Amino acid sequence: KIEASKSKKPAKSKAKEKAAVREQERRDAIFNAFSNFYEQEYGHERWQTLIEALKKPVRHCIMVNKYSNTDDFKERLPMLPELVPLSSFVSIPCFALANIEKEDEVQERRFPPPQKDRFGITDYYILDAGSVLATEALDIQPDDRVLDLCAAPGGKSISIMQRLGEYGSLTVNELSPDRRRRLRQVFDGYLPPKDERITVMGKDG
Repeated sequence: KIEASKSKKPAKSKAKEKAAVREQERRDAIFNAFSNFYEQEYGHERWQTLIEALKKPVRHCIMVNKYSNTDDFKERLPMLPELVPLSSFVSIPCFALANIEKEDEVQERRFPPPQKDRFGITDYYILDAGSVLATEALDIQPDDRVLDLCAAPGGKSISIMQRLGEYGSLTVNELSPDRRRRLRQVFDGYLPPKDERITVMGKDG
């Protein structure tokens, strides 16, 4: 009778244990400096609320692209997970997953990938709901001229374009050539062809 011997995992060496302790101490020092700075900015009570929110998983939403064919998106709605509108928080059409009660459900459930409409425009953008709130706070008007200084990967820029009208404009800046290339790809997928309201730059901001 041959029995397979179970190999034991080697115990961590003292050097590795010390390195792990030093790394944890380094992270704790960084966090404490970060927390102390913003506690002075916001006050103890408010900062405790904010830090707990920051520790939670990112809550994503879908932002419906007004430049796509809305009829095509409506046809897809029955195939999407149950959604709840974020109309109480933002003025552009955004939806989050419904009935999420536990934090681990945020990680387990996903939106299906966006699709192109009949004209080749992507129907929605998946992003952190906080990014939409950031552009909401700007109170952008249709004819405004807006600068997005560090624009990649492009979610906030697309959110800004949802708010601009025919005479508004957006200048996006991204120093990294690779990230700037990605930006152009996003704009090509979500905006009308040759949209002259948007300018892409690569300056050091």
